[in-house]
Amino acid sequence: MTEIVFFVLAFLAGLLVKVVDWMEDDRKTSIWTKMPLALAYGLLIGYIISAASFGLIFLGALLAQVLARKIDTTSHRFGFLIAIFSLLFLGFPEINIIVLLYFMILAFLDEEDYIGKLRPLTEYRPFLKIGSVLMIILGRWDYFLAIILFDIGYELFNFISKKTKEKKEKENYGGRVRFRTKVPVQRKR
Repeated sequence: MTEIVFFVLAFLAGLLVKVVDWMEDDRKTSIWTKMPLALAYGLLIGYIISAASFGLIFLGALLAQVLARKIDTTSHRFGFLIAIFSLLFLGFPEINIIVLLYFMILAFLDEEDYIGKLRPLTEYRPFLKIGSVLMIILGRWDYFLAIILFDIGYELFNFISKKTKEKKEKENYGGRVRFRTKVPVQRKR
């Protein structure tokens, strides 16, 4: 399989991970709707780790997610387990422990919740991207391209979901955007 296909799969994996995030956080969708998508991204990520030249960046990011305790929903746990089981079935890539630890540390830093002036680091998650740019010096442009395509897929769905939400709000309020505020509910005594 050509390397281009793996880059397309990286993009699709990013897109599917964000769809499941959106279903978890914004839509509170049924588990039966999320599980097939988690299965799909788990298979994609497992396959990428097993067969793509840039698989170690995905393995490092996956392990960092576990260490940072960011796999915190049933559907994401399922996707993670599918990635691991598919990796066990398909076989592990040749592992350069230094490269794996490098990407794992960078991905872990991306998963931290920063406060104050460092807050943009939480939103933009720059460490893994910067680290993959540095790998270009070693002639490994594939790491950079793979993580950028994953992020483009992730952010593309994020953009689409926000625009769809804004459009729906405008339609619901006659062109005016209203901000909803939570009104405290008074309990009967």
